Amino acid sequence: MNFTLRKQGYYIIFGIVFFGFWFLFKLGGLAHFGKSIISAFIDVSVCMVSMVITNEFLIPRLLYKTRNTQFTIFYILLILTGGCLIIPAQLSLFNNSIFDYQKLLIKQPQHFFYWFWSDLILGSYFLVFFISATGAAIRLSFDRLTQYNKAKQLEAEKASSELELLKEQINPHFLFNALNTIYYKIDRSNTSGRETLQRFSSMLRYQLYDCDKPFVEIENELSFIKSYIELQRERLNKNYIINYRGLDDVKHITISPFLLLPIVENCFKHVSDYPVRENIITIDCIFRDSIFLFRICNTITPKTDLKTEGIGLVNVKRRLQLIYPEMHELIITETPDTFEAILKLTC
Repeated sequence: MNFTLRKQGYYIIFGIVFFGFWFLFKLGGLAHFGKSIISAFIDVSVCMVSMVITNEFLIPRLLYKTRNTQFTIFYILLILTGGCLIIPAQLSLFNNSIFDYQKLLIKQPQHFFYWFWSDLILGSYFLVFFISATGAAIRLSFDRLTQYNKAKQLEAEKASSELELLKEQINPHFLFNALNTIYYKIDRSNTSGRETLQRFSSMLRYQLYDCDKPFVEIENELSFIKSYIELQRERLNKNYIINYRGLDDVKHITISPFLLLPIVENCFKHVSDYPVRENIITIDCIFRDSIFLFRICNTITPKTDLKTEGIGLVNVKRRLQLIYPEMHELIITETPDTFEAILKLTC
């Protein structure tokens, strides 16, 4: 909200400064205070609308999505439309129209011809182009600077995370040897115990050896999530219904490691704990039309305040802003009985 208000403030300041300079320019040419204000207002209004459309629609929705041909076509149409709005409006200010061209040309052949084609026609189109292009250049410069700062911040956070990981890291060979020892200590008839330990071992192996890259294969990440779900299922009683779909179906894309885990952890952490009613957790994912969709939904106890406990979700939002700028959407919906989170990623 603050960013939106700040951006609106920039437009207002630019418009006021532009109007001030343009009014003085018009006053020098028209030598009429009232008409100069109206003439300047017409030009400034059309140019500012063109700038806003370019910056807030054409650049983010077309140029940034590499739809360059569409951007060029719509931008040219915008310039032509802006000029076509200014020209008749300026003529009507002097009680004339485009259809009076021949009559006015006969009265003042040299002066009117120069003013009409140079100042009015060419000047109107050029002014709309110049102001919208200036605004676009400023937008592109600020966006590039923002992306650079985000990249630097991401590098710094990554370096800090790696340092903390090194500080806390235990020798992985020791861990796996310890797990193997525990595995063989478990009685062979205890199949469930052995399977649980094997599942935990595979999760640990994934964390230690496969997640040292910025992106991992989605199959590995979803396999890790599936193992986590099954481990959680082991500790819950029969009042808990856990359903998941699509974890084995999504393939051939990459994702930032451990991006989904906090979302899944959150639903197990905050799921309801009714002793005589079903407590339900549902997890779904699908990949279609370059969009990866991951959804969790769990029952909650009424009046549960999730906002004070959702540190994992806060971290997910931060990582999404850094790693997937303008390529993600995280929708969180809470009712008195359910909590739902839907993550959409453009892959």
